[in-house]
Amino acid sequence: MIHGVVIWYSRQEFKALIWCEDSGGLAIATGATSWRNPIGEVAVGDYVAFTPIACGRERKCRDIHLIAPQVAPDLPQAIMGRARPATSETATTPPERRKGNPLLHLCASRD
Repeated sequence: MIHGVVIWYSRQEFKALIWCEDSGGLAIATGATSWRNPIGEVAVGDYVAFTPIACGRERKCRDIHLIAPQVAPDLPQAIMGRARPATSETATTPPERRKGNPLLHLCASRD
């Protein structure tokens, strides 16, 4: 099981892109069969879990389900470089004491 954040979602097509916590490639959901409950809704920024399936160079999803809503709603903007600039707090405060989204701090510290 892998965890990640939904960075794009199409409810009509049951498609999604998921930024994965393991810093691997993005995961792709391609239709209703990717979801544990296709009627349940997710949104950009929701924290989900899924079973990864290697499909050539792609990582597809099976059994996607919601863990927590709106954990990182600004992640797509951060990925695109449109996030607010880091403050001095980010550089000098230990991760466990930082304000804001801990998942974004984790992603930024992995490089």
